[in-house]
Amino acid sequence: MKKAMPLFLVLLLATLLAAACGDIPITVPPQPGGEPTASPTAAPKGPWPAEAQPLVDLALTTLSKELSVSPSSVEVVKVEEVQWPDGCLGCARPGQMCTDVIVPGYRIVLRVAGADFEYRTDKKDRAMLCLNDTPKKDWGPAQPLVDLVVADLAGRLNVPKEQIIVRQVLEKEWNDSSLGCPQPGYAYLTVITPGYQILLEAGGTQYDYHTDLRTNFVLCEK
Repeated sequence: MKKAMPLFLVLLLATLLAAACGDIPITVPPQPGGEPTASPTAAPKGPWPAEAQPLVDLALTTLSKELSVSPSSVEVVKVEEVQWPDGCLGCARPGQMCTDVIVPGYRIVLRVAGADFEYRTDKKDRAMLCLNDTPKKDWGPAQPLVDLVVADLAGRLNVPKEQIIVRQVLEKEWNDSSLGCPQPGYAYLTVITPGYQILLEAGGTQYDYHTDLRTNFVLCEK
């Protein structure tokens, strides 16, 4: 006469069969005299550091509420670690005052129905939507030089020009032909040289370009 299968083995077999039909967590039924054994922890939610996950979740939740959509309809396009140049995470609003301190964090790009939204975070609990898709500003006589240095930086970084943000354009009178950024080993004409200082930003990093009024420029890396 065959012995009946122990109850805990029947329950274990049923659980394993159910798990094979779907991605569900497995908990082994307690054996007599023992405690339940939990399955291994689930895999990470995305190919980014585990410490970034709460900030990704925060950005997802915030955007889904703003757009009144389900979080499941929001796609995470990119999560990259960034050193932001100020307390405004490199995305100051007009007239906003920012602390001059480097803030480590993440750049999180989310996509909903083909539209991308960039969130900038610290490494604690801040996640702010950075609206960089404002209409292109006309910089007047400086526009050709702005276009020139934007193209130069895009080439250096190998990124689309659309990812370069023009933060500021200032008229300058440089003290000599070095455009205010002399390089070791070079000689310069001691003559007042009018031009512009053009501040660009890409990926949370700022770049300082100096130009004359023609087509000469230098990326000033002090």
